[in-house]
Amino acid sequence: MLRFIASCFRTLLGLLWSTVCCSYALVTILIKPSAATYVLTTIGSNMWSKNMLRIVGNPEVNVSFESSDAAFDQWPSQAIFIANHRSQLDINASAAAIPHPIVYLSKASVRRVPILGLLNERVGTVFIDRSNPTAAKQSVDRLISTLKRGISVIVYPEGTRSKDGTMLPFKKGAFHLAAKSQAVIIPLHIHGTRTALPRGGLLMRKNPVHVRFGKPMTPPAADDPHALQVFVKEGQEAVERMQAWHAANIPTPD
Repeated sequence: MLRFIASCFRTLLGLLWSTVCCSYALVTILIKPSAATYVLTTIGSNMWSKNMLRIVGNPEVNVSFESSDAAFDQWPSQAIFIANHRSQLDINASAAAIPHPIVYLSKASVRRVPILGLLNERVGTVFIDRSNPTAAKQSVDRLISTLKRGISVIVYPEGTRSKDGTMLPFKKGAFHLAAKSQAVIIPLHIHGTRTALPRGGLLMRKNPVHVRFGKPMTPPAADDPHALQVFVKEGQEAVERMQAWHAANIPTPD
């Protein structure tokens, strides 16, 4: 009973805090459209995401690296991040762990959502329309523009949240964009968010969250379909390798 009450309290607190942060971000970007970096770092990462992790029991962001080649100081200034996806809290875990302003690869339909679409538009979110191949160049152009502003992009290549933690096959969208823009891909694996807030779940539970980074991956030439297919496979294998490490070394539920 006490755990249920605690979960209800965490959920209510998380919803209230998300509303405060989203409202603050929207007002800021409406008043000052050039404040994207401030909105993404000060509000999105430090104010919202790090405190959302605190609400589920993480006073600090737990970060590790697969090797010295994966450390923060080895990262290029422009990158596309790829990660597993199990929970809505993955957004907060990603933003809290990555020390760069980041936006997300999003469906084109989000652009048409009142308020949310405007906020995403102004911070540099990269929209992609999988049903419209002619829009591909626009997505690449927007990605390059966002990267040049010092803002990185994170993608969850599974396309949806896993129900049981099993990693789904990666879609090639992020890898295609990387090849077209020649932006490096940095893989990462998020552990613990599925227990804290599972897909379909309504209540947030206390659980440690860990993020592990792999070394940067250089994309192949954009005009080599076979190399792109291999690149997608290598990206998924990198995330799966870190998933196995988490399972073997972190004694908390995923």
